[in-house]
Amino acid sequence: MTENSFWTCLPQAQVRGSGEYTVTVVLPPFPDQSGDWPPNDPERAREFAASFGTVDAVLDYHGEQNISDGFSLTTRDDLDWIQVGVWGNVIGISDPALADDGNSWPVLEQVRNLAERFPGAKIIGSATVDRGETHEEAAWVVPGVEPVHSEGWPVEDDPSRWTLEGDPQAVLDACGVTPQMAKEADVAYDPDDPTSTYWGGLGELILGVHRPWRRRKVRTSVFRVRHTHDATDLMEEVWISDQGAY
Repeated sequence: MTENSFWTCLPQAQVRGSGEYTVTVVLPPFPDQSGDWPPNDPERAREFAASFGTVDAVLDYHGEQNISDGFSLTTRDDLDWIQVGVWGNVIGISDPALADDGNSWPVLEQVRNLAERFPGAKIIGSATVDRGETHEEAAWVVPGVEPVHSEGWPVEDDPSRWTLEGDPQAVLDACGVTPQMAKEADVAYDPDDPTSTYWGGLGELILGVHRPWRRRKVRTSVFRVRHTHDATDLMEEVWISDQGAY
């Protein structure tokens, strides 16, 4: 452990792999944001960052950047950076601590925590990490429908080894996602083969007009954080450790 973190490896330790890792919260009454996107609120973004379950403390604020800029993960030091945006009724966070190797389910944990904090909200979480083979996890909470959790390794191509809880089709129906919409987005859900489904893409369809992550000019706040001890341990296992190479 260093003065400002729980890492046991050096800042220049090499990150192995890449991925996407986001959670989006849409607060009721779910206003139509298909037109002009509200500006980011830096103060609310910092408050959300500080309260997020993987974050122990916000250490620095480094201004705003376009959501599409993201971060390249090269060294361990890059894992301390997160993006957070609060745009009206929509909250989004991109945090590498959400990535998993199939043992901890951090997306599900954080989505459940947020569902308790924001009852009645629509919450969509998704994380993938690719280190030669890809691990994917998704969790959805939509009012009036049983929550959904999906997790596994698509390369295994074995539905019996895939974790799937809840009824994804019920969530899609409740959010107005038609089979045609899913087909056009090339993310059609196959209930008989969850390994072939692009769960992150389905989550974006569920968010609809409240989807921030493909809006190239939307602004986010950039923070350097100290992650919690548990989150840091998991990131070392997923992103740094040779034993985590898949």
